[in-house]
Amino acid sequence: MSGVVNQLLENILLEAGGLGRFQFIVISLINLGKFPIAWSVMMMTYGGATPDWWCYDYRNSSISKENKNIDNETVVTSLFKMCKVNGSESCTSLHFDPDMNTIISEWQLVCSEGWVSGVVISIQMAGLLVSGYVSGQLSDMFGRRMILSVSFLINGVANIVATFSTSWQMFAGLRFIIGIASGLYLAIYLTYIIEFVPKGYRPMIQAIPSWPLAAALYGLVAWRIPDWRHIQILIGASALPFAVCVWFIVPESFRWLVSHNKMDEAKMVVNRIARINNVAPPDLQEVENVLEKAHTIDRKYTVVDICKHGYLLKRAVVVSYAWIAMAYTYYGISFGVDKLSGSLYVNMFVLSILEIPGAFIAWFFMNRIGRRWSYMIFSLLSAAGGVAVGLAKNYDFEKSGAVINGFAFVAKLGGAIAWSCLFIITTECFPTVLRTTGYGLASSLCRIGPILAPLSLSVSATYKGFLYFSCGAVTCVSGLSIFFIQETKDCALEDLIGTDQTSIQVTEKDSQILINTSNDPQKHSI
Repeated sequence: MSGVVNQLLENILLEAGGLGRFQFIVISLINLGKFPIAWSVMMMTYGGATPDWWCYDYRNSSISKENKNIDNETVVTSLFKMCKVNGSESCTSLHFDPDMNTIISEWQLVCSEGWVSGVVISIQMAGLLVSGYVSGQLSDMFGRRMILSVSFLINGVANIVATFSTSWQMFAGLRFIIGIASGLYLAIYLTYIIEFVPKGYRPMIQAIPSWPLAAALYGLVAWRIPDWRHIQILIGASALPFAVCVWFIVPESFRWLVSHNKMDEAKMVVNRIARINNVAPPDLQEVENVLEKAHTIDRKYTVVDICKHGYLLKRAVVVSYAWIAMAYTYYGISFGVDKLSGSLYVNMFVLSILEIPGAFIAWFFMNRIGRRWSYMIFSLLSAAGGVAVGLAKNYDFEKSGAVINGFAFVAKLGGAIAWSCLFIITTECFPTVLRTTGYGLASSLCRIGPILAPLSLSVSATYKGFLYFSCGAVTCVSGLSIFFIQETKDCALEDLIGTDQTSIQVTEKDSQILINTSNDPQKHSI
C-alpha cells in the first residue's frame, strides 16, 4: 500500500495549493538559515589565515641599532616571517599586522605551532562527518523540525561561546561542536523543504544559490570586520533567531507525520498549508483508510532498515559513492587552485562563481531529460575536463597555462552541475521514513573526499596530473553507476518502505488510482 500513499500525498499537496505562499515562506526561511551555517563552516578561511608578522626580537636587536647604514625598511623586510634570530635562536617575541586579527595572531600559531590551524579545520570536519549520519537518523526518528531548530540553537550558542576562548585547544573543541551543529542542518534542510514541494518544482530548490551568495557575503564581512572574535559573535547572533523561527513558523513535515501514523497532527499541518495558500483544505480520509488497511504502525527507522532491503541498500551504495566522487573532485580542484596559472584570487572567484549558473543548468536539464541522464552527462563532462587537465600537465606547449585553466573550469562546472543533480536524486530515492537517514549517510561519507584530495595533490607533485586523472576516473564511474537506480523524474516521493508488489500511478488532476501487479519491489516504491 506504500505506493498508494505516496501518490495520494502528492495529490493532497497539489490540492493544498501546490507551490504557494506557504512554500515560499518555508523555502525562504530555511535557505536564509543557510547563511550562518555557511559562515560557520567557512569561518576558518579567515579565522585560520596567517597575518603578516615579524620577529620583533631581531628587528630591535643591537644589529639593527648599531648598523646606521641599513635602511630601516630593508631591516624589517629581512625579518619578515623569520622563526630564527641570527639563524639559530628561536624568536621569542612576534609582531603581527594589527589590521588583521585571527586565531594565528591571537595565540601566535606560527613556526613550531604552524600546524595548529590545519588541525582545527580537521577537527571541525570531524564534527561534520559525525553529525552527517546522526542528523539523518535523528530526524527520521524524531522529526525534521526539532533537529533543524536544535542545529541553529547549538550553532548560535557554540559560536558565541567560542568568542571567549582562552586557548586554541578550547577553540578547537568548540569548532568540533560547531561542525556537529552545521552537519545537523546540512543533512536535512533540503529534504525538509522538498517534502513540502510538488514534484515538478523539486529541482528548482537546489537551483537557489544560497551557499555561493553566503560565501560571497562572508568575504565582505571578513573584509569589513577583520577580527575573528567579532565574526564569531556575528555568526552566533545571526543563527539564534532561526532556531526560534523554524520552531514557531515552519510545521513538521506532514509526510513524516503520515509515515509515522500521526494522522491528527498531519491534518493540522495540511489545513495550515491550505489556509496560508488561500485554498480549501483537502480531505485526508482516503489516506487514513489506506493506512488502516495496511495496519501501519508508528516505529523508529534506522540505517539497519536500509541494509535489510536490497533495493534501498543498492540506492545507498550508488548515491554514497557518487557523493564521495563529487566531493573528491570539488575539493581536489579547490585545493589545487594555487597550482593553476594566473592570479590566485581571480581563479578562486571564477571557480566559486561557476556554482551559481551550474545550479540553474541542473534545474533545467533535470526537468527536461530526467535526474539520471543529467547526472551522467555532467559527471562525464567533469571527468573529461579532469583527464584533459592531467594530459595537459604532462606536456609543455604554447599557452598550456590557459588550456589547463580552461579545462579545470570545465571540470569544476560539470562537477557543480552533477552534484546539484545528485542532491535531488538522493532526496527522492529514499522513502520518507528513511529519507534523511539515507541523505545524511551519503553526506557524512562524502567527507572522505576532502580527506583524500590533499593526499592526491601531494602525489601530483611527483606524478604530474595524478589528482586530475583520479578525479576523472572516480567521477566517470559514478556517472555510469547512477543507472543502477531508477529514474525519479515525475514520480511521487516514496513515503513508506515497499512491502508488496504494487505499482501505482495517479494523475495530478484527480485521485484515480491505477494498480498494476509486478514482481519488482522497486517499481512500486519510487
